[in-house]
Amino acid sequence: MKRFLPAALLLVAACSSSRPNQPATAIQSLTIGNYSADMGPSPVGVIPAATLHDGARNKDLEISIEYPTRGGPFPILVFSHGYGSSDRGYEPLISYWTSNGYVCIRPSHADAGALRDTSRDALSPPPMSQGRRGGRQPQAQITPIVPQTNRMEDIWDHEREPQWRNRALDIKLVLDSLDDIERQFPELRGKMDHKRIGVGGHSYGAFTALLIAGMNSTFADPRVGAVVAMSPPGPSVMRGITAQSFMTIKVPTLFMTGTNDRGVSESENPDWRKQAFENSPPGDKYFVLIDGARHSSFTGLVSFYDVQPQVPVPTSTNPYYGQQPMPQQQRGAMVFGNDRRIFQIVKIASLAFWDADLKSDTAARDLLSPQKFESAFAGAHLTTK
Repeated sequence: MKRFLPAALLLVAACSSSRPNQPATAIQSLTIGNYSADMGPSPVGVIPAATLHDGARNKDLEISIEYPTRGGPFPILVFSHGYGSSDRGYEPLISYWTSNGYVCIRPSHADAGALRDTSRDALSPPPMSQGRRGGRQPQAQITPIVPQTNRMEDIWDHEREPQWRNRALDIKLVLDSLDDIERQFPELRGKMDHKRIGVGGHSYGAFTALLIAGMNSTFADPRVGAVVAMSPPGPSVMRGITAQSFMTIKVPTLFMTGTNDRGVSESENPDWRKQAFENSPPGDKYFVLIDGARHSSFTGLVSFYDVQPQVPVPTSTNPYYGQQPMPQQQRGAMVFGNDRRIFQIVKIASLAFWDADLKSDTAARDLLSPQKFESAFAGAHLTTK
């Protein structure tokens, strides 16, 4: 079974629509040289569910596949989701890459769906309290936009080597099964270039991608030619990572994080995440820091709590009444608009990296020079080595 997606996808927003006398401010699509944050030129074909069997582990692995319907062959990108997500996650990013000439395969790891209840809580309004007449009233509670800990990483911080191993072996199973996938789905014949392979991931998925890239050496796969690690971990005793662990990452790698990208504790901040880049050997290594980007900014989605008031509540100036609390609707639009801008940077920067290393695109390589990158992307910083 397969379906086709239109050439443009709408991002999910958690803020309400504007009132008639308050038109929403349109966020202009970012365009840098030949790159646009809009969907690419190719229609996207989708194989929503396929199953691979690993005899050694006696395990079935579900995957989803997106592919450009025109032309080929294209480089292959295998994307590892964050803890508790699934092969259905990160759709805005995956469809963007696919529409720009990549076959994207997403395995559904064993922890898929584990954060469903937590996510449902995060996407729901705050709990209501009973009023005197039995009516439901909002509780007097304020949730900051930037949490001091990261629930997603707090959970996977307790996973151990057997779980890490299974995630890495899921990626290897996908790479081992490319011929079988083409036999099972004839529409993919001639679409996949088996010699040009990249692996990407976010959070726990970034950890998984770095294992495949050679972190700690155990799971390194020579078939992989480039890696994108969004919200990568730094040294961590709980995760078996030391500063030396990154020294064995030899493939071209793009590390991405944001100034609000928190980990489990206060010490797990953007500087901690940058250590993955700093301790990796030189040669096609890139570190992108985006002002204001949070852990969820790389997913392309905004949760309900992202539009809750900060402390103190933002204000707006009224010429007649002075400083007034900013309406909830306006705060939501402000947060969503900023996140959309951040996600546009994530899309273009990651695509340029894939193009540079998997398509040998000289214009893409040129964009990845710090001076040009930072002049093109306001609020984004690039370090290379």
